[in-house]
Amino acid sequence: MAATNESIYRELKLLRTEIRDLKSLLIPEVEPKEDELEAIREGEKEYKTGKYVDWKALNARKSSNV
Repeated sequence: MAATNESIYRELKLLRTEIRDLKSLLIPEVEPKEDELEAIREGEKEYKTGKYVDWKALNARKSSNV
């Protein structure tokens, strides 16, 4: 099937729209603030000492509350 100018134009318009939508989803990376860095450090300490909630346990708790 030969592509016509009209079908190529339609496809380009669709691609432009999709690209524009994807660009709006991009979030620029920013440097974390000091309080955010401290929260990360605390989380790492908790993880190393085993003071965290396992994802499976958290998910099970969530599903039992529904």
